[in-house]
Amino acid sequence: MICFSVFVFTSDGHRYTFDEALSQDQSLRIATLEPHPNYVQGESRIFFEYTWLFPPNANTRAICENAILCSQASVVHSLTQAPFLFLNNNFNIITDDSKEISPSAFDDPSYTLWRNSLNPDFTFMELFYGPIFASLSISILFLVSRTFNFSIKTSLLLSLFYGFSTVIWAYSQTSLNSIPSTFFILLGFLFFRKFQSTSSHYALLLSGGILGLAFLTRQDSILLIIPLFFYMLYELRNKNKKIQHLLSFSIPLFSAYGISLLIDYIRVGVYDAGAPLNYASVVGGQGNVPMFLHMFGLFFSPGLGLLIFAPILITIFFSFPHFFKNHKSECVLFLSTIGFFLIFYGSSATWHGLNAWGARYMIPIIPFLILPLGASIEKIKHISFKISLVFLAILGAFFNLVYLLQDVSWFIWGIMGARQGGLYDIDGAADLWISPLVLWTFEFSQLTHSIIWVFTRLQHDIFLLHVLGTGLYVLILGIILIPLIFILSRFLKNNH
Repeated sequence: MICFSVFVFTSDGHRYTFDEALSQDQSLRIATLEPHPNYVQGESRIFFEYTWLFPPNANTRAICENAILCSQASVVHSLTQAPFLFLNNNFNIITDDSKEISPSAFDDPSYTLWRNSLNPDFTFMELFYGPIFASLSISILFLVSRTFNFSIKTSLLLSLFYGFSTVIWAYSQTSLNSIPSTFFILLGFLFFRKFQSTSSHYALLLSGGILGLAFLTRQDSILLIIPLFFYMLYELRNKNKKIQHLLSFSIPLFSAYGISLLIDYIRVGVYDAGAPLNYASVVGGQGNVPMFLHMFGLFFSPGLGLLIFAPILITIFFSFPHFFKNHKSECVLFLSTIGFFLIFYGSSATWHGLNAWGARYMIPIIPFLILPLGASIEKIKHISFKISLVFLAILGAFFNLVYLLQDVSWFIWGIMGARQGGLYDIDGAADLWISPLVLWTFEFSQLTHSIIWVFTRLQHDIFLLHVLGTGLYVLILGIILIPLIFILSRFLKNNH
């Protein structure tokens, strides 16, 4: 509840990317059961809603057979969004009048106009969707950490580090599918841990089913499912009812893939899902740049490296050895999953995620980077270690605030393709609109420029702060947080 409250009160209430628009448009059609007004049966193709990007005479994508699901977005992702849109569409919790932003709020009048023109249903969804799934992920991480016999205090620290000191806080204000898919991954892994301790095939069935939902939400979840499947086979060596356990885990996973084929059939009339990971679709466009440089960049590049944007994760260099001593097989599982993600996205032309805050493709592996730190926390008692952890945690939280306080995508980056200033305009034309200077130098890193803007040209982009005003905003947030923090402190005291 603490995390959820903070996430809502730091949300901007709007989308950032075309990926979010795809899912939201499909979600609205699911929530209202009304097709897009421009849909024509037997003629409209995937992306038909976006004629300015995909002119009908040049759009060669498949013709849709279903008006509601005519989209490239994940159906499960849209289904998780649809209840939010349904609520606001029917009960008008946020209206056009209640979300209106003053023309003087931003220097850029186009930005103000865009904010005010957004569908209030989307504003409501953006305000609560990311915070709910992100905070639920934090809660599940706490439960997962307890399965490794970490103390309540250690588990709480890991959860807070994960929630506020990694990029999870920043991405809590988005509606990207990486947030719910990470939740499903963690929940599926939690039930797998329950299976390990109880040998319950019901826990394994739930694990497989929930991981299947993760796959249907975002297909790169298979990069975790594959090593986990082999890990399960390893665990079955000393258990009874091996075939029953194997089927309990496998059937829902294979069913998820079958569902993905069925969805494609409903959409376009053919079973055309293809391989879960279409390698050819992500490779190319980088010339002779070695894959290993991309893999290095995903962790260490100044422009988006995960360990740069979330300094608390630097602890992996000593936490994994500590974790390995008592959890050897789980450590191998974590490292295998991390390796799968690094190799796959290191091979991609879009390894940088375009203008993502940090390495957004690495979000699903962040829980498995932070969990081993629990072993170090319980092993190392030196005050210098504790101070270092606090410093890294605060630094990561500050980097998140730099992102949350302003619209980095608009004001820092500029407009993709327009080249009218911002990071998109640096060093002339570059592959996928991003200069290597932005990726590989601190001078032109988005993090550097975002910090500069916070102190010199800040235009805050927090929705509830615009709507409520400073006084009421602080008052309501205080009324919510103070009792919750008090309850938490009493709980920890009693537990101690």
